[in-house]
Amino acid sequence: MNGTFPPSPRFDSNRAWQDASAAVNANRDALIALAGVFLALPAFALAVLLPQPEPQPGTDMDAAMELASLYFQDNWLPLLVLGLLSTIGTMAMLTLFGHASRPTVGDAIRKGLIATPIAILAQMIVGFVMTGLILAPLALGAGGSKTLGTVGLVIGIMIGGWFWIRTSLTTPIIAAEGVRNPLAAVQRSFNMTKGNGGRLLLFLFLLALAFIIAGEVLQLAMALLVQLVAGPHAGTITGALIASMVQAAMAVYLSAAMVASYRQLGAG
Repeated sequence: MNGTFPPSPRFDSNRAWQDASAAVNANRDALIALAGVFLALPAFALAVLLPQPEPQPGTDMDAAMELASLYFQDNWLPLLVLGLLSTIGTMAMLTLFGHASRPTVGDAIRKGLIATPIAILAQMIVGFVMTGLILAPLALGAGGSKTLGTVGLVIGIMIGGWFWIRTSLTTPIIAAEGVRNPLAAVQRSFNMTKGNGGRLLLFLFLLALAFIIAGEVLQLAMALLVQLVAGPHAGTITGALIASMVQAAMAVYLSAAMVASYRQLGAG
């Protein structure tokens, strides 16, 4: 996947954050509609109607994994619908950020719908390759000691993470450029991120981490406050609402940040 593309400019995370924040502020009303309908509302409904069971204290890893597996088996259809809505909403937001013409909400949704199958195929390609990259070192150490297997797993995760960040601009490319070949979009992302993988990974990781920490603190504080006033059930509902809103906000800013990164690295 080396290609003949010119080298990308050095990634500037501060500039990417400023551009992303400006894009969110400029499209605030449209983003509230998109994130609310496609991200926050479905996630909240799923959390309230089909809450994922929490493992009891002291539950071992195998039992916890089995509990999660049973939940996904029993609820695969609503989870699939949630994933599809999330992808459509994300592609619509990427379209909104990626086009200088500033499309309307309706145009963004329409273009997001068109781009969604391409994005899903591209994600499947990335996921397939990542799985192979993670499992290959693990398989090499499977016949040895437990320590060797652990080392193989760590190496595989590092290689898989490297491949993921190199292909992380695939969906912004599909949304902004109208690419209809998922493999071409993956390859273009791979070339655009050359020499900037580490800086891009740190930027996206810190952005996601900030939202996760802030969301956990806000969710816990609000849920406890409402629980004290209105009871445990109201506290649970409030916690689910806050969590869905924070997840939607994180998706908005991550989408804006990825488009800002795409534009910056695509200037080379």
